Amino acid sequence: MTTTETAQARGKVLDALIDQHLVSSAAKNEKLDKIPEVALAMQQAQRQVLVEAYVERLFKDLPKPSDNAIRDYYNQHPDLFARRKLYRVQELELQLAPERVAEMEAQLKKSHSLAEFTAWLGTQKIAVTSGEVVRPAEKIPAVMLSQLVNMKNGQAVVVPVDRDRTSVLQLQDSQAQPLSLDQASDTIVHQILGEKRRTLLEAEIHKLRADGKIEYASGFVPRPKPVNASPPGRP
Repeated sequence: MTTTETAQARGKVLDALIDQHLVSSAAKNEKLDKIPEVALAMQQAQRQVLVEAYVERLFKDLPKPSDNAIRDYYNQHPDLFARRKLYRVQELELQLAPERVAEMEAQLKKSHSLAEFTAWLGTQKIAVTSGEVVRPAEKIPAVMLSQLVNMKNGQAVVVPVDRDRTSVLQLQDSQAQPLSLDQASDTIVHQILGEKRRTLLEAEIHKLRADGKIEYASGFVPRPKPVNASPPGRP
């Protein structure tokens, strides 16, 4: 960027700041900041800025993963790297209560095609969104990828996604597109740091909740968690 271009860019930024200040002052003169919904939005924006500043300070000293850590991550996730594939999948997304998942699995096994299964869903008044997607392994949710890696072309499977949403996946095709360690290195650094940030943030929030005093309004008190609840996926 030339000196002239730099000066022009600074001028545009300055003009924008002046305009923003003038409009903001005019809004305050009209007492718009006293309108309840405007005041609430301003408070929320301020809290968001504070949260982002706090989180940024919390993460600022996280060290970059070592070469050994990067290599270990690469070896531990072959389906994302060494055995990475591009998947073409027909997906049916169902709005479905969890207790009906077993029924869906049984009906899918009895159906001769995905079209037949889709027609049956219509008779059950189950809302369905259908579409074909082409995605690499790293763009597929882990719960779905764990099924797709072992499927053959044409095979379909029911995958519960969350409490009220279930997907039916039919693998149309897959193509091998492996990544070498060097090619995957930057992605792995991002993944490792992301996991460390999530763990650190969860620990910090747990600490803040333990140290703080939270008062709930009537009707908003959360139910206590079962003391002996088993982790997901374990009996």
